[in-house]
Amino acid sequence: MSRRFIFRALLFALIFLTWFSCQKRPKTQYTIFFTNDLQAHLEPDRDDRGGLARIAYIVKKEREKNPGRVLLLDAGDSSVGTAFGTETNGESVFRVMNEVGYDAVVYGNHEFDLGAEQAKSYQHIAKFPLLACNIRDREEKPFSPEYAIFQLEGLRLAVIGIANPGTPGLVDPNSVSGLKFLLPESEIRRIQNLLSDKADVFIILSHQGIKEDISLAYHISGIPIIIGGHSEVKLSKMLPANETRIAQAGHFGHWLARIDFSFDPQSRTIRSVKYRLIKVNGDIPEDPQVKRLIEVERKNLPAGIERIIGKTKRFLSKDYIGFWTAELIKAEANADIGIINNAGIRSEISRGQIKAEDIYEIMPFQDRICVFEISGYELMRVKSLKYFYFSRGPKLNSTQTYKVASIDYLLKIQDFPGADNVQIFDTLLRDKMIEQIEKDRGFKRFWDSQ
Repeated sequence: MSRRFIFRALLFALIFLTWFSCQKRPKTQYTIFFTNDLQAHLEPDRDDRGGLARIAYIVKKEREKNPGRVLLLDAGDSSVGTAFGTETNGESVFRVMNEVGYDAVVYGNHEFDLGAEQAKSYQHIAKFPLLACNIRDREEKPFSPEYAIFQLEGLRLAVIGIANPGTPGLVDPNSVSGLKFLLPESEIRRIQNLLSDKADVFIILSHQGIKEDISLAYHISGIPIIIGGHSEVKLSKMLPANETRIAQAGHFGHWLARIDFSFDPQSRTIRSVKYRLIKVNGDIPEDPQVKRLIEVERKNLPAGIERIIGKTKRFLSKDYIGFWTAELIKAEANADIGIINNAGIRSEISRGQIKAEDIYEIMPFQDRICVFEISGYELMRVKSLKYFYFSRGPKLNSTQTYKVASIDYLLKIQDFPGADNVQIFDTLLRDKMIEQIEKDRGFKRFWDSQ
């Protein structure tokens, strides 16, 4: 037997053993769970959808099976949207999220509804980082942690947070005075350069909206995944954009998104990405610790909030409730026209009994009814935008002046720049809604009897 033959045989055996060992070596799987736009929905809703105790159960079970390789993230707008958020200034939400086991959350625009100081205070309540790389305070310092690095088994994963650059136009401008909300592209590149030797993979946790996330993906590189919020879109498949995959999971915790992937340390890239949405419903058990904490937090809500104030025999859409509310505002202010913004109606009502607490989900904000005078020309401009619900009223004439009822928030964000003789009532719109529904025992067309 020649030496050349022996050498070739040994070389072949070495190559085969190397290939075989590579095939048999199990790949480490990492899992990222995420929610977005929870909007303070701690408990299952009227239709038994969602619930943070159920989400906690799913995540904790996976962490038991795959310790050190599981993250739970949220893409913002966590704190406002139900009585839990409104009556505790959003604080109960972060206490419950601590117990659920969230690892990082990005600031949403609604975290600033109660002002920058309250938004800052959430950082002291949360046991996880509240992220935003593109907010600066008066001293040009970061408002919050810009990123978080997670030392998973065999992987250093950096999560960069992006707040909505348009936040000053989405909240009362006075609530964010002194803060700068920057465009994210240059901030992301800065952090990538800063952490080039400290992180293996970068992902983005964003609350700027799906269109903006798609655009961002074509202006940056080295970001395999963007986890998004704000648009409240339920993506059943990850959306490819350039070299990036974009994900979003609806709202209210009705869905828990799961992303599984492996990591190639040589190329420092993620591989074998799998994505699915988990429907959060009554088939999923509740984590007992989280459930107990939510019950404790419920004691912070006002007495009588669980009382039944009416019922409905059919589903009531946001449009129906929006026009109903515009009529209510008009009647309360004895105005020519009532107007409320589409985005001010946050939820619909399913068939069945209506509790006072349900109205918080429709109107979680502390908006007050206001009345003012404005020209027909300006009203016609506002109506053409199609962002508002208008009550019944006279045919608009551009040369006439009208008495209009609305909410003070729309004045604060300059939706009615021509408003004159403004009067703001002490009454919260939500309280008037509850009063009218309780009087009529439902969302009746009360104006028909006027």
